[in-house]
Amino acid sequence: MSLFYPVTATCSKCSTRTTVDLAASVNADRRPDLRAAILDGSFQATNCPNCGTRLRLPAHLSYTDQGRGQWILVDAPEALPNLETVEDEAWTAFEDLYGPGTSEAAQELGRDLTPRLVFGWPALREKLLCREYGLDDVGLELLKVAMLRNIKDAPLSDTTELRLTGRDDGTLGFAWLDSLTEQQLSLVGVPQDVYDEIAAAESWAPMRQQFDGRLFVDFKALLAG
Repeated sequence: MSLFYPVTATCSKCSTRTTVDLAASVNADRRPDLRAAILDGSFQATNCPNCGTRLRLPAHLSYTDQGRGQWILVDAPEALPNLETVEDEAWTAFEDLYGPGTSEAAQELGRDLTPRLVFGWPALREKLLCREYGLDDVGLELLKVAMLRNIKDAPLSDTTELRLTGRDDGTLGFAWLDSLTEQQLSLVGVPQDVYDEIAAAESWAPMRQQFDGRLFVDFKALLAG
């Protein structure tokens, strides 16, 4: 079930207050239109009725797509400094739904799901694209590490993120984004062959193992230790 509840949003430009529906959960099996909206960037986005400024509601919801085997807890980028606590809470939420204390039917559903934790809308969109393109998200994060090693003056900071944005003619497209505004800072393309090599290479196995048992599969987890 997809759940929404009314909240009041305040325009950052003119301070106009308006009532909007904030998502608490998304079930993509029953509402494929919501998955499509996440992918095209329109989900939880609206315009101020007074000045027309684009408003994007904060991310704090669960996303389930049983058909594609995805369960994702989404939090706002501002929560990332509390990663350890949020990840524990995400595990608890998943266990409450599908863990040993639930019904056999619920546990059966849970066995077909890969649980993940992300921060922000671009990170959620990236996980959906990974499944859409048949990419392993751990392999994708290892590719990002390789990119950081080879991109001079990469704009890496506490307020930026590197996200997969698309694929075209065998090239994976990435964008450096401002974590809070989602503004694109720069674009970079990488042949998917590079991803394929990294995903299969034994030399990357030790770093891959650092994601074992983690819900937060993101290269920033490696930076955080």
